[in-house]
Amino acid sequence: MYGFTVLSCIVGYDIWFYFSHILLHQPFLYKTIHHFHHDISYPTMTFMDTYVGHWAEGPFQGLGLILPFVFLPWNPYSCLVALVFVNVRGMMRHDHRCSWLIGKHHLLHHKHPRYNSGEKWLDSLFGTLCKPMSSLIHIITNETNDV
Repeated sequence: MYGFTVLSCIVGYDIWFYFSHILLHQPFLYKTIHHFHHDISYPTMTFMDTYVGHWAEGPFQGLGLILPFVFLPWNPYSCLVALVFVNVRGMMRHDHRCSWLIGKHHLLHHKHPRYNSGEKWLDSLFGTLCKPMSSLIHIITNETNDV
């Protein structure tokens, strides 16, 4: 049961993070809250930049971690394990030195903010997955391969 609760907390966090992150990229919320996090220079990002941002952003995005406890029995150990996991994963996602292990999915979001708003499976599901560079060039220049 503990494993299921931990997994539920992580998946709940991921889904909440995705939609809250999309919301934070809306013009008003981006300008007031989220821009602080994106003001970091992409090439120099490290794990410490995970927590750079407006004071309200962390608690708001962290709500997803506890949402499963609406349906599941409360277990502080499961919550702690899930909390440590999502925080370490978040720090690794903001550090180029960890890309060999965890990939560049979220780092690319800081370079192309319209894409990669959350977990890769959620971005694939909702059409926000960063496309290959050749596709991005076509989007930027409005070129198509139609003849």
